[in-house]
Amino acid sequence: MQDIITQFADRYRLTATEVMVEIESALSAILSKWYQLEVIVSFREDLLLEAVAYSNNRGVIRQDIVNITVMNESIIKLYLEKALEKAALFKQIRRYKAYEKELLWGEITTCDRERNLYVETEIIPGEQILAICPANRIGLHERYSRYFLPGQRRAFHLRRVEPVELNGTPRLKIVVDRVSKTLVETLMRNQIKSSENQLKICCVKRYVGHKSLVLATSRLPKAAIVAVDRELRERIQVEVVKTLPT
Repeated sequence: MQDIITQFADRYRLTATEVMVEIESALSAILSKWYQLEVIVSFREDLLLEAVAYSNNRGVIRQDIVNITVMNESIIKLYLEKALEKAALFKQIRRYKAYEKELLWGEITTCDRERNLYVETEIIPGEQILAICPANRIGLHERYSRYFLPGQRRAFHLRRVEPVELNGTPRLKIVVDRVSKTLVETLMRNQIKSSENQLKICCVKRYVGHKSLVLATSRLPKAAIVAVDRELRERIQVEVVKTLPT
């Protein structure tokens, strides 16, 4: 059993404990449905599985050991694989959720008929994923631009990380955009030197493809403003204020 747990852990990028919890939960659900009773499956200290059925007989709770192998092995395997796939997906989502609203750099791989862009990026260094930038999240001035052809590397705002179902299989969906005010802010912070990171920045208005109004608590380097201007292909207007609006 230890070898099986290790194999599942490596395959689905889960810890041994997470695999054991999912096995217990999945088998409990299968056997409860099979016996029409509440069945709890758990690992013993020797890592063998034990299943106990609970029934209420005139107010007296009865516990009976039940046979785990009563169901077809292939059905159990399929059920376990689906449960572990789902657990692995939600673990990945929890990790990536922490990076929502942040800046992502990615390479455009394809553009479909609806003008949606597919972007290869890394939310966590070393973990390549494919994100989608919907057509309505791309500025009109950029949709047919040579700067948005496959192979181009562009900046995006990580808008949303969510689970979806594809042909009954849970999948991860990463949505990015080019039109949010947050993208202006994160791009600007990305361009500013670490010694200037204490200053506060807020994009209060954005007219995509035309102009963005940015408030800052101190002067921003001209090079940073120009870099953001060129990436977004819109004018960046900066106003220095003592405090940012709440």
